Amino acid sequence: MRLISVVDNTSAPPYSPSGLVKRLDSPAKHFLSEHGFSMLVETDKGHRVLVDTGASEEVLLHNLSLLELSVDKIDAVFITHGHYDHVGGLAPFAKAGVPIFMHPKALVRPRLAVNNDKMVDLSIPEKVAQGLASSNLRLVSTMTEIIDGVKTSGEISRLFPFEVAGNYMIKVGENLVVDNFNDEQALYISSKKGLIIVIGCGHAGIVNIVHQAKKLTGSKIFMIAGGFHLYCGDTERLLKTMDHLKNLGVERVVPMHCTGFEAMKLISDRFTGFELMSVGSEIVI
Repeated sequence: MRLISVVDNTSAPPYSPSGLVKRLDSPAKHFLSEHGFSMLVETDKGHRVLVDTGASEEVLLHNLSLLELSVDKIDAVFITHGHYDHVGGLAPFAKAGVPIFMHPKALVRPRLAVNNDKMVDLSIPEKVAQGLASSNLRLVSTMTEIIDGVKTSGEISRLFPFEVAGNYMIKVGENLVVDNFNDEQALYISSKKGLIIVIGCGHAGIVNIVHQAKKLTGSKIFMIAGGFHLYCGDTERLLKTMDHLKNLGVERVVPMHCTGFEAMKLISDRFTGFELMSVGSEIVI
């Protein structure tokens, strides 16, 4: 099986590929980056699940074309949560009738970030929301098998108080309340080396997510990959996070998207299983 980074914040950084991560770009093949996330999961049986769809159709479809893939070659789409940078490229899949799995609360609008007393709208774009009305939409909130060996996590339990989501708001009725990201889910992938967890943004807390995966599946955690949402975390939280991940037996850590530079640096310094992965990279298991 393999994982391919289709959309991420960075593209083609100047680093030497590890034994696990390999670059797919070339002088004639330029992958585009944007603030967003999308990961392709291809199983040993050839099934393809796209985790999130980045922030725009343009970047997503361009990068898929470089992989010689099109919408009709994707078996299912899994949306981790309802923010624009994870659903921006979803419309073509909705139109084509590709099965789309997401939590029902991911559709709630508006969803806002509070930044220096200003409200920034992070909601699912109107075009995407309209397209979902006639799509092959599968609303799931508990662990659900998408294809053989690939499951959604269901809602994430909050067990570790140090993992806070940050300053986000969501509309409930006529009121704006604190967004606890009850819609956020991760993807569990069974592999010959253990469980692989793909995470969109980690608003629910990376330790909460991994702890629940281990409890529900009873599997060894081989790798976690995706957005860890630690860019706003202080040093104490970062160190606690790494201690917990080590205690949970995580072997490989692939932080992307919203993880943040300081967190990436600390993780790379303290985790021998750290892997750097950007757009146009693949991991083959």
